Amino acid sequence: MPEGGERGVNGGLELALRCAERGWWVHPLLPGSKRPAGNCRRCRPPSTGARPPCGFPDVDGCACREAGRYCHGMRAATRERELIHRWWRGQDFGVGVATGPSGLVVLDLDDHDRPPPDQALLLPGVDLTHHPEAKLDRVRTGADVLELLCRVRRAASLLEAPATLTVQTPSGGIHLWYRTGDRSRYVQGAGRLGWQVDVRAGWSTAVAPGTVTEAGRYRSVGHQDRPARLPRWVALELDRVGLRHRDPAAGAAGPPRRVRLPRPTRERGPQDGAAYAAAALRGELEAVAAARAGRNDTINRAGFRLGQLVGAGLLEHDQVHQALTDAAEQAGIDPGEAKAQSTLRRALQAGMRSPRTIPSPGARS
Repeated sequence: MPEGGERGVNGGLELALRCAERGWWVHPLLPGSKRPAGNCRRCRPPSTGARPPCGFPDVDGCACREAGRYCHGMRAATRERELIHRWWRGQDFGVGVATGPSGLVVLDLDDHDRPPPDQALLLPGVDLTHHPEAKLDRVRTGADVLELLCRVRRAASLLEAPATLTVQTPSGGIHLWYRTGDRSRYVQGAGRLGWQVDVRAGWSTAVAPGTVTEAGRYRSVGHQDRPARLPRWVALELDRVGLRHRDPAAGAAGPPRRVRLPRPTRERGPQDGAAYAAAALRGELEAVAAARAGRNDTINRAGFRLGQLVGAGLLEHDQVHQALTDAAEQAGIDPGEAKAQSTLRRALQAGMRSPRTIPSPGARS
């Protein structure tokens, strides 16, 4: 993204406003630092390592955030222009981006050039003895580890002509920014994905490119100025190492809100076929959205059952196809994945060839 000028009281404000315009939630960083700006007296711990009276960072019961204060760092992050102006006006603050609320995952690749640890710690959970082509003697930095993971998974390099927003840190590290489309899907983890590879997600902060610290400037490099969608294979790796959010409440929202439930048909009353189809649609979408294992089987089954309702004239094909695509995305499937789309199309067509006989009123689906 375009970067501001030299560090100053106006540069931080302009940068924060640009980030907010992109849909990113921002909060102030201490001048010349990558740490969140200090708490107010009420939220300040009584001693080092202690919890303050308000429970920071667990802000339940604290009035500061509701009062529009930035005491709670990333948990107070905002996109409101009025607050941004209030927080940054006349201040030399840097800009932090709250990754989770912004729907971002940032791969933080450190550049501590030193001999690697035991082979088993390079890529936790990956047996590198089965990959003699890995060239472990070349691994010295987080960027090397990510390249190693790409080779092991036979994926294209994420660093050669990167197709996403890439930020060079003052220490020589690299931040790869990706969007997930889900505000609560991933959590942060240091070294879980690989040695010298940190994942900034959930309640974590990424330093906005253009921010200047005492160590230097965070600079965007390359030709891409916006985060690309998180590659599916990387999403699967984050799931493998336990960095996917497991809060049951996160999946309680069910199918996407934009899914339209079917209207009554001309032949049947609103308490008959339409009600049955609406309940079936909701149930199948919830099953797909909540699927973790055997997701393609779940999509196939749901597509066939809903295709039967399309064939019976109770649902529209395009509406069902889009709804299932959205639900599959909630389950972690890339909506553009060819295999998933092919499975979905075939399932719908098979169901349409066998229209469902609608039970009489009062029967259960």
